[in-house]
Amino acid sequence: MKLFYSPGACSLACHILLHEAGAAHEAVAVSLKDGAQFQPDYLAINPKSKVPALVRDDGTVLTEVPAISYWIASNFPQAQLMPATTEGITRAIEWLNWMSGTVHNGGFTRIVRAERFVGDPLHAPAAAEKAKADTAKYLDQVEARLAGRDFALGKEYSFADPMLYVLARWVGRAGKSIEALPALAAFKARIEARPAVQASLKVEGLS
Repeated sequence: MKLFYSPGACSLACHILLHEAGAAHEAVAVSLKDGAQFQPDYLAINPKSKVPALVRDDGTVLTEVPAISYWIASNFPQAQLMPATTEGITRAIEWLNWMSGTVHNGGFTRIVRAERFVGDPLHAPAAAEKAKADTAKYLDQVEARLAGRDFALGKEYSFADPMLYVLARWVGRAGKSIEALPALAAFKARIEARPAVQASLKVEGLS
């Protein structure tokens, strides 16, 4: 398999899960800052011009963090990334959809790519400030949900946790300090100690 990623982007969540699963794969960096996602060779893999993209052993391509995360958990049961109950699986999907759709794309992306969301580029700084306020609110909601928990689902590590770890790494972009979010800070430290996380960070040059 090949995982197409950008260092520290949301694709890091899928990278971590591949290491958790012990899945043989090649990690291929895509330089978003250089526009590599818009080049024909990458568009042939993922016409959405986004990361991650996972080219599986049969040659088919899977995109989107929630889908790839679920697929890895489903196909590598020995890694115990899939919750044991339907309720647990549903809650993990709930977390991932909210993190990807709201906290990431509706929050952090609007901060760092504000110009994409306004008609007049002159309005981008104000839009970014509004996005920071919204994202700070989302992070407060994360903090409240994590209170008293080791992981997103409670005591059980699951395929939802790597994406939550990625968001924890981005807290500063919203003008917040991780120390102001003690439950999230403890979660981040707990996840960061996992060998799969350390392996992924090393490959991406983030350790």
